Amino acid sequence: MPQFGLIYVGEPQFSSPEEGQAHFQEYMAWLNGLGDAIVNRGIPMGPPTRVDADGVSSEERADRLTGLTIVEAADMDAAIEIAKRCPYVDVAALDVVQIFEMTL
Repeated sequence: MPQFGLIYVGEPQFSSPEEGQAHFQEYMAWLNGLGDAIVNRGIPMGPPTRVDADGVSSEERADRLTGLTIVEAADMDAAIEIAKRCPYVDVAALDVVQIFEMTL
């Protein structure tokens, strides 16, 4: 079955620690409800340091990647339906990408 990355974009801001904790509980319930579709529950990511031909930069970006969950789904439409039910989309965004196996 094809695999898809749900890429968490942006860093949610909550009005209180209690609001953040309530959102986290919703997120965990959603995640636990995915059952066999889960390949990797989550890979949280810290702030990036960009390395390119111009050098190294640690510039802050509001649209930074903050995590990744990998799921199996029949196709992109099914993966999008999984993403649409994720509580994270209420406070930030998810990019859905198909993951392909690299062959040499």
